[in-house]
Amino acid sequence: MAKYTQDSHITTVEEVKSFFDHIVNELNINFHPDDDFKKYTSYKAHERTMDDEQAELYNRLMDEAFDVCGDEVYEIGSELLFKRLQTE
Repeated sequence: MAKYTQDSHITTVEEVKSFFDHIVNELNINFHPDDDFKKYTSYKAHERTMDDEQAELYNRLMDEAFDVCGDEVYEIGSELLFKRLQTE
């Protein structure tokens, strides 16, 4: 999970896409841009996916994604999720 740190920021559409790809394909999280990362749990382990510090970082990065793309984040996120579901 070390790809993003407290020093990370999202400032471009490409960075938004990379961040979402990381969430979907590396972390295996079926996410919604409006949801708090503190609420995600692993289906198999029944444990939280992230601790508070990690979740706060990802929440901040998601806020930055909204600053960059506005409502387009929904389209970017859904495209990645649908693509992932088609490959499984």
